[in-house]
Amino acid sequence: MKNIVITPNYVNLFSCIGPKCEDSCCNDWGIYFDKKTYKKIAKHPDFSSLAKIAFKEIKTNNDSWAVIELDEQGACRFLNEKKLCKIHDKAGEDALSDTCKTYPKVSNHIAGNRYNSLSLSCPEVTRIVLFEPEAFQFDAQFSGNKSATPIPEWQEKSYDYSLELLVNLGLDWEESLLAIGLLIKTSDNVAKGIEPLSSLDIRLNQLQSFVQAGLLTEQYKQIPYTPSVQTSAFVSIHSKLCKIHSRASRPRFTRLNEAVNKICNEDNQYSVNSLNNAWHEIVLPSLGKSPDIFERYILYSIYHNHFPMLGKDGPLKAFRLLVLDCLIIRCYLSAIAYKYGELSESDIILCFQVYQVVRQHRSTFTDIIDEIMQDLDLKSIPAVISLLKTK
Repeated sequence: MKNIVITPNYVNLFSCIGPKCEDSCCNDWGIYFDKKTYKKIAKHPDFSSLAKIAFKEIKTNNDSWAVIELDEQGACRFLNEKKLCKIHDKAGEDALSDTCKTYPKVSNHIAGNRYNSLSLSCPEVTRIVLFEPEAFQFDAQFSGNKSATPIPEWQEKSYDYSLELLVNLGLDWEESLLAIGLLIKTSDNVAKGIEPLSSLDIRLNQLQSFVQAGLLTEQYKQIPYTPSVQTSAFVSIHSKLCKIHSRASRPRFTRLNEAVNKICNEDNQYSVNSLNNAWHEIVLPSLGKSPDIFERYILYSIYHNHFPMLGKDGPLKAFRLLVLDCLIIRCYLSAIAYKYGELSESDIILCFQVYQVVRQHRSTFTDIIDEIMQDLDLKSIPAVISLLKTK
């Protein structure tokens, strides 16, 4: 079978903006060097003196031989006065650490095919994904014939059908997630051997018919609004985020956290009702020129993660995480709008990107999220989708 390389246009549109970046990856990151590259930099005539204070030898293994010691402001010591990389300038790209060479690029190899993507933890990537009109044009190129371990057919169908439900049925993003959730429930049964593979085809056809008849929209309307559960989910996850975010003391996170704290009442209780009012009164009008940012985010997430692929965990966990991501980001947008009375493009980018710094780079965070949802008994599809209701 011929292998292909799939590249969305947001990858091609990306170009690092260097010192103009609002949340530079040259700050606050753990940047590790392999032994060979570290030795090369340490002996380089332009860096031999600086290397003595800029590196700390850890010798964990040959791939993690040394780590950058950041300065008092949390910046890499190899930045020049223009906040550009001295190593790249003097020694070239080959002398960079693996992280600096590749970030924010990501490549997922699935069943012999390569899916190129970018990390949303980069503000410029977030801007392109959310706002560039041509971001989601896709290119596919053949890359030879290599044998590879196939993924289960139910998983590939679930991926394809989730994209179909999101992109081609004309639903609001919340209703699209309901349709995807109903599909994923069937996927879970197929994965467990409870139902045959053909059940996925039947379920897709049913959902398409439901949408055409207006039944899925009606089903979404019947799901109750659960402000207390939303409050518990949001506050629990935001509290965890505050504790483990690598840039919690930096201005971007501080701006967001101060906005979240603004919705506390006199009894120190968070008001999701206030957030949801701000969603309707300020956020939605502010998104008038870009009403599809959540559709774009969900499309990115399905593609980037090859949804519902999630390691050894089942498809339902992947679905719960996707819905919870949307809840948290919606609450962040609403919190900014509530505090400042408006929502700029820069604020929108901040809300998506700051969250992804932890979501995409702390693997344990997904388990934390899922444990919180389990504790709240958010197991059924309607219960999970209730997190998206705002009134």
